Amino acid sequence: MAFVLKTAKTLRTHWKKSTFFFCVTAYGLNYGRNRHNDNLLRRRYCQEAQQYGNEKILLGHRPRRVTVFLNPAAKGGKARKLFEKTAAPILYLAGIEVNVISTEYEGQVKKFMSVLDTQDTDAVVIAGGGGTLLEAVTGFLRKEDRNFRENIPIGIIPIGNSNRFSKLLFGEDPDEVRTIAEAAIAVVRAVTKKVDVIKLEGQDDKKIFALMGLEAGAYRDAEDRKGKYWYFGPLKSRWTYIRTAMKQWPPVLDATISFVEATEENMKYEDPEMLKPLVGRKNWSFVDFLFGRKQRSLAQVEEVASKPEDEDSITTDVSTVEITVTNSSLFNKEMPLKALQVSLGPSSPTKTELIKEGWSRIKRTGFKMGSEGDKTLLVKKIHIDLKKEGQWYNIDGESFEAMPVEISLLRNKLNFFCPQAHDDDGR
Repeated sequence: MAFVLKTAKTLRTHWKKSTFFFCVTAYGLNYGRNRHNDNLLRRRYCQEAQQYGNEKILLGHRPRRVTVFLNPAAKGGKARKLFEKTAAPILYLAGIEVNVISTEYEGQVKKFMSVLDTQDTDAVVIAGGGGTLLEAVTGFLRKEDRNFRENIPIGIIPIGNSNRFSKLLFGEDPDEVRTIAEAAIAVVRAVTKKVDVIKLEGQDDKKIFALMGLEAGAYRDAEDRKGKYWYFGPLKSRWTYIRTAMKQWPPVLDATISFVEATEENMKYEDPEMLKPLVGRKNWSFVDFLFGRKQRSLAQVEEVASKPEDEDSITTDVSTVEITVTNSSLFNKEMPLKALQVSLGPSSPTKTELIKEGWSRIKRTGFKMGSEGDKTLLVKKIHIDLKKEGQWYNIDGESFEAMPVEISLLRNKLNFFCPQAHDDDGR
């Protein structure tokens, strides 16, 4: 009893130190518990991967080969540690021959993609953020080797700050370890799905191929300036919209757009490339020899809207606070007409409306472009020409200087590894 009284008196006398010690202890216990749970989660995924690795390889075949493009600068320089601690063990235990290429400068992935061949790899995995993925997709579709696009699927290890497409593919999960592990095991399971690609063609035949779409206007500019207000801490996301309303009002875009409206007829043309025979196609699937089955995919036929010569386009001038272009199926997968969805914001919002809309986007979950009440168009293709110089586009989370651009939708163009739930056969 005397010990208890003495301890209570000490805690009361030194209550500041006692409170600090209690907080540090509670934090340490919580940190240790979270690390233990993360290790248990990693072990569970590794055990599943090992089941694949224990399967026998048929005589005359070799292990799967995967090329990983790792952006070590992603996630504030923590990308390599995240990859090696969670994703790499899963790939190695599955018996996969992994070739990791660390990128050193912007554009390096596109250069590697130009020389990569089906004999070099059985799959390409992007370990990074949205910018690294954008480079890889652009490099894929700039290749003239259609056989490469047909046979080589793409995997994503979301270890960057911007992983919007990964969230669409695997869902939004606050548990970072689970997200990375689920993306890695998707490569092991080899379940794929066809994904649409958005083609953006600028001047001098410069082409970019995106997965999410294009954004331009006041909200994009506000998000781009957010990093400059780091000294506001957690309030920087709100201050950037207040600052936008305080300067250069009204923040509208003046542009000329020309578009072809989408119809069921003009969005169902076959890709002319699909009528050409495949040459040099390998006589084995990179999953067949390991699992004794063909690589699975949700779609077997690629559809691309071709360009008839007699299409009529509509040209108009617009003045808007924001313009966005994306794939309509990203909003509603059940939408019967899959085309480009163009959203045009109001031309003269009040300052209060702009700030309120900006703040609502801070807590927005899921994928969405534009605002409620925007004018929307479903188009087959669109040409955008901003009248004022010095404007910028946001394409899949990356900033590009604005120039006249023509945008079209390529249907079912690439194969991506996806979660087990997308597999119809099941394992």
